[in-house]
Amino acid sequence: MQNELKLNITSLQSKIEKLIFLHNKVLEDNLKLHALTDSLQQQLLDQNNQIEVLEIEKVNLQNSKPSASEIDKETQAVSTLQIDEMVRDIDKCIALLSINKKSAELNK
Repeated sequence: MQNELKLNITSLQSKIEKLIFLHNKVLEDNLKLHALTDSLQQQLLDQNNQIEVLEIEKVNLQNSKPSASEIDKETQAVSTLQIDEMVRDIDKCIALLSINKKSAELNK
């Protein structure tokens, strides 16, 4: 009977030690998870702040961007200048061809 009681006590002590170990392990894991949660919450705050900054920048860019009509006017002005330059070049080429034609006729 006393032997049996000693075995039960030893078994209980072993189980208690195991429970204490598991309890400490759970406490340790809990601390790690709290640290991870805090870190993730800070990361979320940082990203939300960054989103707000980017949205403000987006609005500022949209407001500073010239309107479509302004772009069309600028494009039209540049195109007109380019066309004028091309016409002048064509006129020069025609003039050179006329000179070359007259020169060729005189040499015959």
